[in-house]
Amino acid sequence: MTTYLVIHTPIESNETDVKPPTDLVGLATHHGKSDAAPRWLKAWSPDLSDDRIFSLWEAKNAGEIVLVLERFGFLDQMDYAAIPVNEWGPEEILATQEQGNE
Repeated sequence: MTTYLVIHTPIESNETDVKPPTDLVGLATHHGKSDAAPRWLKAWSPDLSDDRIFSLWEAKNAGEIVLVLERFGFLDQMDYAAIPVNEWGPEEILATQEQGNE
């Protein structure tokens, strides 16, 4: 599985169609469990001055995530870009340095 950071950006729209609300409970029930595929891990809303939302997923490919977003109406008033990411930080840097010193 690959980890994806999805950036959800508001769409300027003149649509007058009313869409049903996002089925967050359904999304969490079907794609929030440890054995789900794709798996929704987290979402972040930066602050009031930034309308974007970020979500983190595990999936085989970005297309799987897009299908789930559309199925549950997750932020369907937003554009999204799924970017594969690798997680790393101080622990990984120090572990790499220790291996190099051996």
